[in-house]
Amino acid sequence: MKFSYSLVSFALIAGLGVGTALAQDAAGAKDAPAFSDISKDGKYITRGDIPKDNERLKQLRMHIGDNDTDHNGKIDEKEYNAYLSKDNPLQKH
Repeated sequence: MKFSYSLVSFALIAGLGVGTALAQDAAGAKDAPAFSDISKDGKYITRGDIPKDNERLKQLRMHIGDNDTDHNGKIDEKEYNAYLSKDNPLQKH
């Protein structure tokens, strides 16, 4: 019986550890806000509209010109969604 108690204890501890790690990852990895949440006019966002504390948008904020495909100095919703859908390793957590 001692073996089964040890096994159950180990399983509980491992399960709690995995759950805690997943919860921390979900809390620490802020997802990108919706375009409508950061656009002031509903049409475009500029560098100043992009939250500084959002890791997912860090590269967009730093390299806004690279993601401005129509070169108008602003990011529209299509460009924003294209950025979010990129397979960028710096965005993954």
